[in-house]
Amino acid sequence: MSYYIKNQSFSGSSFKVIQGYFSANPTKWYTGSRVVTMKNTRELILKTLAVSRQATINSLADRLDINPITVRHHLLTLEEEDLIKSSERRHGVGRPQMVYRLTNQGQQEVTSSYRFLSESLLSKLKEIHGSQRLSELLETIGQEKAQAINFASDSNLSERMDSFCDLMAEQGYQVDWERKENRVYIHNASCPYYHLRQTHPEICSLDRSLFSVILAKELRTENGITTGEPVCIYSYEV
Repeated sequence: MSYYIKNQSFSGSSFKVIQGYFSANPTKWYTGSRVVTMKNTRELILKTLAVSRQATINSLADRLDINPITVRHHLLTLEEEDLIKSSERRHGVGRPQMVYRLTNQGQQEVTSSYRFLSESLLSKLKEIHGSQRLSELLETIGQEKAQAINFASDSNLSERMDSFCDLMAEQGYQVDWERKENRVYIHNASCPYYHLRQTHPEICSLDRSLFSVILAKELRTENGITTGEPVCIYSYEV
C-alpha cells in the first residue's frame, strides 16, 4: 500500500516505520505516587522533568518520593552538567521558588537511546525520496498524531493555551506562550526531536502540523533551527 502526498508516494513500509517511531506514546515513568524503580536517580529526575515541563525541588521530591535534600544535590550536579536550568518564580509573599527545567542538552539525554535509529531512518528516507517529500511525510504524521489527541478547545484563550502547554509537556515538548497585540506566540524551547533538527530541519514540519491541528489554527513560523535560532517560535492571529 502507498501513501500519497501532493501526488508523491511513499511505500507503506516506509510510512509505517517512521509513523510508528514519531507517534509513539510517551513513556510513563511513575504510577500514582509511587515511582517505578530505576538505578539512576538523576536519570529519573530528567525523565520526570521531560514529562512535567518544569518542577520545583519539593514537587520533584513528592513526585519521586525521595528527600528534598537528595533532590537538591542531584539538581546541582545536573545543572553543572548543563542538563537542566533554573529560574526564580514568585509565589505569593516570601522568597521566590527555584523552578527547574531541561536544557536542550538535557532533552537529548532523555532521548539519546533512539538517536542512532532516528538519524539513520531520516537520512535514508531523505536519500531515497528527497527533502521536500520527507517534509510532507512528517507533516502528515504530525496531523495524524494530532487527530489522535483529545484536546478541549472550547475554553477561553488563557485556559486553552495553558492546557495546550501541559498537553505538549506530556508529549516531551517544553512549550510556553504569550500574547502580543492580535497574535499568540508559541515558544517551543525544547522539543523531543531536538537532536534531529540539527541535521534534519524537515522535522519541524511535524511540530508545526501537530500544533496547528491541535489548536485548529494556521501557524506561521517566526524562527527556528532553520534560521539559526535555539528556540522555535510559531504564531497565529486572534
